[in-house]
Amino acid sequence: MKGIFVTGTDTGVGKSLITAGLTRLLRNKGMGCVATKPVETGCKIKQGELFPEDGYLLWRASETMISLDNVTPFRFSFPAAPYRSAAVQDSRLRVSDIVEHIKTVQDSHDLTIVEGAGGLFVPIEEKRTFLDLMAELNFPVVLVARTRLGTINHTLLSLEALERRNLNILAVILSKSEIDEGPEEGFIAGDIKRLTDNIPILRFPFLSQKMKDDPEEIANIMDKLWGEEIFIQRILNQPNQVKND
Repeated sequence: MKGIFVTGTDTGVGKSLITAGLTRLLRNKGMGCVATKPVETGCKIKQGELFPEDGYLLWRASETMISLDNVTPFRFSFPAAPYRSAAVQDSRLRVSDIVEHIKTVQDSHDLTIVEGAGGLFVPIEEKRTFLDLMAELNFPVVLVARTRLGTINHTLLSLEALERRNLNILAVILSKSEIDEGPEEGFIAGDIKRLTDNIPILRFPFLSQKMKDDPEEIANIMDKLWGEEIFIQRILNQPNQVKND
């Protein structure tokens, strides 16, 4: 397990928050862990360059032990799927380029956590998606989902797609992105659990924007909630850690 892939049932479900917190949590526990979001679209220009806001959060979570260019090497301004964003900018993105980059990052660290963009079937190339990237990497997967109405269907469809590619699912994390709560939210975790086999179904609370921007705060909350969870212990108990950073 030299890598973990964090994917989601959709865009805006909290993948960056979960990736940042998990990265800092593992670093705090002594693991040389870094995060990368290889592709980010909808980037604004800062100081003459496309600036990856999600990538910047992951760079800070990694305690700058990896450069921002290595966190997010492929950046696009058009807010769409990577394939379309690249095409609009008269560029082309390949799954093989992303795999090569991730393997280069992997070589220098205990663990590399990779965050996808959007959901599983978001296209990277004309006919290849993030699910194809995940299958090539063959990393264990953390699936992030909403806590709102409709998430049971989206979560089960995503799990089925991952299982068809024989990908190991570490956990499903239900991340609360809105402060208000619908009447169904208290039942979602249990209902998904009944419909899945031996997959940890975890919940993560709503955070203020200030807390979302602080990887250490996110990690502290995760440690209190999940410090003894099996999927965290599996990661920490890996053999042959290189501890290069």
